[in-house]
Amino acid sequence: MYDPAAGSDNALLLTEQLLVLATIIGSVAALPSFIEFISGVRKRKERIDLSLEDEAVEQLHPRLAGMDDLLASIEDLVDRARFPQAYQELKIGNEVLIIGPSQSGKKSLAQTLAKATGMERLVTVYNPRDTDALAKAKSLVRGYKRRKVMLLLPRIDLAYKQSDPQVLTELDALIESTSERQNVLVVATAVAFEPDSDLDNLFGIKLALPGAEVIVVNRREIAEEVEPEVRQMMAEVARFYLAEAGRHGFRLRDMTEDEFCSAILAEAMNPAEVEDIVVLCETTALFRRLTNRTSELIITQEILSTAIARVVIG
Repeated sequence: MYDPAAGSDNALLLTEQLLVLATIIGSVAALPSFIEFISGVRKRKERIDLSLEDEAVEQLHPRLAGMDDLLASIEDLVDRARFPQAYQELKIGNEVLIIGPSQSGKKSLAQTLAKATGMERLVTVYNPRDTDALAKAKSLVRGYKRRKVMLLLPRIDLAYKQSDPQVLTELDALIESTSERQNVLVVATAVAFEPDSDLDNLFGIKLALPGAEVIVVNRREIAEEVEPEVRQMMAEVARFYLAEAGRHGFRLRDMTEDEFCSAILAEAMNPAEVEDIVVLCETTALFRRLTNRTSELIITQEILSTAIARVVIG
């Protein structure tokens, strides 16, 4: 006699068996893709590990010879990075580009700066063309909220020479977002440098070592019909930042306001460079007062010349 309940149970059992079989077949079919995904994740992690290093600064032992004069010449920049609270009113990013020939000690100089400025961690991105490494570096730096960290980008000139626009956009964002934080110092190195390039415009402070390769280019030409307007605009920018410095107590010595502005306008190529030069003048003047070398916030011709040399290369 036919049992409807038994028939229903058999049909249900058959359906479950078919579902299990289909699941097994589907899993087997998807296995190569799954293996490929896992392999890709592993390779990506290995690539990041090769491109990125996070180490304690206290464990660094850089060997730096023949650069005592250079270190002495940037003692105000070292002090600003070491004690950022004392300079927090000065609006300038904490980024430095070191330019010099291969094997000239750029990395050792960067590590020496990390120790001298009291950094606790050094995050080095050996391949700044790797977007995964850039993202990981950004995450690491952001994680050090209460610790001082240097972000080091060796041979950044190669990234700007060979990378696609998306990589450069991410690299620019990494530098700009991290250098705005008081506990972060961004240092990059380059063998070749081109004035008024994207790399030049990204870094406000440049340190050129002996033998640095500066690509000779013609300074940006200003169309004759707009030159008077451009010159006037740049002069107004220089006077504006000088007036701002004056409101904060900075004073010129042994030069007039016109002489100060003319010296800057003879070298600066855009308003950002004008601002950087004035702020670096303030940095040195404030450092000298903080270290009791002067009793006032004085900007001299020597301070101005040094500031221009740090901003304008070539």
